[in-house]
Amino acid sequence: MERDPEAQWVMARLEAVAPAWTPDASVARALVRSERPVRRRAARYGAAAVAVALVAALVFAEPVRTAAQALWYRLIVSRIDVVRLDFTAVPLDTHISTDGAHVGVPTLEEAARRAGFVPRLPSPDVVSGETPALSVTSRFELTQTLRTGDLRAALARAGATDLEVPDTWNGARLEATIGPLVIADYPGDVSIVQSAPIQLRVPTGISLARVAEVVFRIAGSSWWEARILGEAYAASPAWLLDVPDDASAFVETLPMPGGAPGIAIDEHGDNGAFRSTVVVSRPTGLFAVSSASREISARIAEDISR
Repeated sequence: MERDPEAQWVMARLEAVAPAWTPDASVARALVRSERPVRRRAARYGAAAVAVALVAALVFAEPVRTAAQALWYRLIVSRIDVVRLDFTAVPLDTHISTDGAHVGVPTLEEAARRAGFVPRLPSPDVVSGETPALSVTSRFELTQTLRTGDLRAALARAGATDLEVPDTWNGARLEATIGPLVIADYPGDVSIVQSAPIQLRVPTGISLARVAEVVFRIAGSSWWEARILGEAYAASPAWLLDVPDDASAFVETLPMPGGAPGIAIDEHGDNGAFRSTVVVSRPTGLFAVSSASREISARIAEDISR
């Protein structure tokens, strides 16, 4: 199928704004390791991030054409990206429901039975033969309701008075099913969190490219950045991890076998301890590997992404 001309234009614009310089990753990582942040949010990109930050940071996907009587577009999110923005200023009426179950399981087979997908674990030699403690959480049902008055007020506070929020958006709901999650905790404070692809349900008649543009403007993007990002993320579903500009974190893409690259996030926790999380997406699901070492997280992520 031929690519949409508008999508081609968006990708060309994204390429045009790519920096010409090459960052020195080793220097940047050293700075992150040595500095304590002045102000930061608690951010361990594991179970909580998969369960909540996914759509609270907003996940966008352009709906395919369906029959006029369809009530929802059903979408799958299996790509991950990071934005250096803070979405806390975005006013969304968010409701998360779950029965709160988090059950320890004795075997990988039992975890697969409960979760509905086969989790990936690293080879024994990669984790020095250690056996993980396995657990499974329930599904999370997340609903976000658009309120036109709140969005308009937030745009005004951001100085983005050129954007309009249609009356037809009021009360529209974005819904997502997240999980179940399978969590593997290894000795040495190594954690692997896995989920099947997230399922989105979006009302017909809502342009998520425009909703995304509004959200990015409220989060601090310029008008042209918001337009480009909105079109790009509407064209290809993505889980957005928001890392604010003032966060002492180093973010880098890492080549991974078996598909798209992973994303490494190096940062200090509230207690000052260094933490490195590598997040990887595959068509069959999403997973995050977190430890006190970039090398350990990357090695495990490489092994289970093959």
